[in-house]
Amino acid sequence: SVLRNSSKLKNSERFSMVFISPDRTPAEREERRKLVAALKEKVRTEPQQYHYLKKGEICSREHLPRYRTTDDSVENDCDIDQRMAEAVLLELKEAFDGFERSIDKRLEKMC
Repeated sequence: SVLRNSSKLKNSERFSMVFISPDRTPAEREERRKLVAALKEKVRTEPQQYHYLKKGEICSREHLPRYRTTDDSVENDCDIDQRMAEAVLLELKEAFDGFERSIDKRLEKMC
């Protein structure tokens, strides 16, 4: 229950900077310290990239453009990778066109 609801902490004004992580053995803690230190160094030396930890590895990608939207009193930061969205849309269009062509061929065979 606690772990299931831990993702809600980031939406809390009071606890937005609180993170819950699993218990680690002393060896795992030391390994994690080294990994976090390497991540911080990478962030410092390569600020043009976004760096993060995923499954015990340092991953990097381009920074996403930031768009700010406001409604009366609430400000929301939305990270949107426009190029990725366009690439996905293009892939979907190509897949749909291929599907449409295969249906046309099947209909031609039936007639």
